[in-house]
Formats: sequence, structure tokens, C-alpha cells
Amino acid sequence: MFLKKKPMNSAQFVQTACWSLLVLLCAAGCGRDSGPAAVETGNVPAAAAPPALVRTEVIREEPVAPEFRATGNVRPRHFSVVASGADGVVAEFPVEVGEYVPAGTLLSKLRMESTDLELQEQEALTAARAAELAELQTPRKEDVEEAQARVQALQVTLSNAERRLEELRALSRRGAATQSELRDAEDAFDSAEQTLLAARAACQRTASGAREEQKLQAQSMLESQQKHVEYLRAEREKRLTKAPFDGFVVEEHTYVGQWLSRGAPVLTLARLDEVEVEVQIDQQYIDQVSPGREVSLRISGSGVSAGERAADGVREWTGQVAAVVPRSNWEKGSRSFPVIIRVRNQIDLSTSPPTPALREGMMAEAAFRGVSVKALLVPKDAVVRTSRGAFVFVVNPVEEGKPLSVRQVMVTLGLGTGLWIQVQGESLAAGQQVVTEGAERLRAFQTVTVLAAAAEGAAAASGGGAAGR
Repeated sequence: MFLKKKPMNSAQFVQTACWSLLVLLCAAGCGRDSGPAAVETGNVPAAAAPPALVRTEVIREEPVAPEFRATGNVRPRHFSVVASGADGVVAEFPVEVGEYVPAGTLLSKLRMESTDLELQEQEALTAARAAELAELQTPRKEDVEEAQARVQALQVTLSNAERRLEELRALSRRGAATQSELRDAEDAFDSAEQTLLAARAACQRTASGAREEQKLQAQSMLESQQKHVEYLRAEREKRLTKAPFDGFVVEEHTYVGQWLSRGAPVLTLARLDEVEVEVQIDQQYIDQVSPGREVSLRISGSGVSAGERAADGVREWTGQVAAVVPRSNWEKGSRSFPVIIRVRNQIDLSTSPPTPALREGMMAEAAFRGVSVKALLVPKDAVVRTSRGAFVFVVNPVEEGKPLSVRQVMVTLGLGTGLWIQVQGESLAAGQQVVTEGAERLRAFQTVTVLAAAAEGAAAASGGGAAGR
């Protein structure tokens, strides 16, 4: 029933392949001939592309100030490595790290047994010098009375010698007394008279006190001794280390029993009622920073109470530029200049120990505002950025009989403020309209249709719905 198919030889296979190739060539030739005919029959102009739908915003001219930020660390305005003023062994060390100490608080005390003994000895010697001076300045009443009594006694002696001399003179005139007795009486009278003069001088000296030279010597010795006592007291004070100002103990350098040499550190004290923040400002902005200008700082973890903390835990502070250091670290390739900002700290005295809001080592972000300049501002959404640069599409002025179109303007970007940014470009002016929505798909000189603003469209839609109701 079924016929067995004979196998195809090589000649038949070549013949079949040639016929197939011929059929394909004919079909291709027919396709090329039908193309021009189709073009000729379809010679109808294509429909124009519809205008692009866009939204626009007016270019503004407003004063803007450059804003630049820098970070730095909080540090105390003043801190001191408090040192020992004398050599000795630490006997007392009553403070600890983290404590708040008012000025004058005892920080450490050295052993001072020998110092106290020497001071007591010199104080006793000072009292003796003072007593000697008092003795010279004010004579004793008994000495004055004794001198006066001696004068009176010598006056009686002189009176007796004078009476005896007169008697012998009368006897000598009558020849009843020898010349030798008369001379002895005269000598006795003269001796009594001179003795009385000496007694009167001694009485006057006793009543007047010591000589002025002696008083000056005693006064000088007393003052010298008093200065020596003051010196010993000052040396004793050196063995007591006290806080030079109100501050927080941030580091200990010794403890009880340790030997301290003169000048050795006892502890480090930081004053935090006013702190500093040092930031590095780039060369292009440094001319817009000057001492005295206020600076806004953001510091996390610095809220004294929960009500003063922002949602992100960052609190705003206001500081003041204290100094602009006119030297950068140019030797290491830096072109940034140090700017020092001072901030008044807040210390919560209700806690024990008191708690400062700003602590040493906190990171702070400082925001600077430069000098205001007039600038053309466009919305940031109006800027189209490409590999060739940034540009905006500006709506061309309306011409009668022609559709609304846009032109492409290359711009240089400047300062940003909020949702707006400064631009500089050819023939840009305030009052012109730039495309803010739909700019990414536009081409130069493309026709557009400007849509109403979103707020206006919503208002119109709500108005139409109310009218329909």
C-alpha cells in the first residue's frame, strides 16, 4: 500500500537548492519595487506634535547671604594644671574627678609639722622683739621715781656742803680755821654740785626713755622679725593647694602619701562657665567672618532639661566670634583658618555635683552667614543638570499669532536659600518665567502650554464642584 521513498542523489539535491534560491531572489526584487510606489501613494504631511504641558515660576531678585557651616569641638575657655607650691608628702587630698569646686577650695595639703614648729618659734621671737621696743619707748615709773629721789638727795648734800663752806669761811676770817679745811669744804661743795647736775641729767634721760638710735634699732629688728614670720606663713600656705577659680576637676595627678616636688601637677581644673568652639573656615569664606559677629551652633546632648531639646536631641546655641587667627596650617597643605567662637554655658546648680550643659569635647556645628548680595533666584526644581552643565528653560515673550515657546539658557549656580538658588545666565532678568515642572523633557524653542499653579487648580476645582452642587 505504501510506496517506499527513494533516496535523493547529489544532482537532484543541487537542482532543488538552485530553484529555491531563484524563488527567494524573485521575492526580494518584488519587495524593492513596491517600496517607492508605496511612498508615492503615501505622500501626506505628518501631524504636528502637541505643546508640552509645564508649570512655571517667576524669577526673583532678592538679597541673599552665603551660608556656610563648619564643625569643631567644645573646650573650656580657661583650664589650669594646678601645681604644688612646695616639696612634701601629700597628707590630704579631699577632691575627686568630676567634682565642682568653688574658688579657694582646698585641693591638697602637705605634711607641715616642721613648718608649724618653726613658725611658732619665730612668732615667739617676734613677741620678744616687740617687748624690747616697748621697754625702750616707755620708761618704767619706778625708774623715774628713783632718779628723782637721787636728785633730791644730792640737793640736800649740796645744801650741807654749801652751809659747811660758809662756816669755814667765817672761821677763817677770824683765824679759827686753817686754809686746808677751807679748801676741803670748797672741794666738797663743788663735788656735790657736779653730782647733782649728773643726777638731774640721768633723771631727765630716764624720764625721756632710750635714745632715738636705740629705738630705731629695736624697731628695725622687730620689723625684720615680723617679715620673717610672714615669709614662714607664706611658705606654709604653699603647702596648701587651693582652687584658683570656680571649676570642675577633670583629671587627678596625685594622691595621699605621694611625694610632690615644687611645681609638680596636683590636678587639672576646667572653668566651664564660658566655653569656646574652634572651627576651621575655608579661605574663600574667611573674609566674611569677623570678630563680634553672632554665630548659630547646633550641639547634640546639650539640653539642660527635656523642654530645651529638639526632636532630634540637638539644641540651638548662640555664640560670638571672639577671634579669627590670621594663620593657616599651610605648611601641611591646609588653607583653612581657625575661628574661635565663645558661648555662655549653663550650669545646673540644683544637682550635686552641678551639671554643665556644654562639656569639653562635644562636637558643635557652627552656621555662618556672610554679607548679603542681590541675586537672581529661581526654584531649585527649575534647574536641569546634565553632563554639559546646568540650564533652565525660560518662557519666551508672547507674540501675536505664534504659539508660546521656551528657550534654553545655560546658567552658573550660586548661593542657595531654602527651595531657591542663585543663578547667573545670559539675558536672565527678574520677572521672567522659568519652567519648574516638565523641564526634563523639553527641547529648545519647543512650544508649551503653561498650566495653572497647583494651589490655583485646586481652588478652581473646588469652586466648580460647589457650583455643580
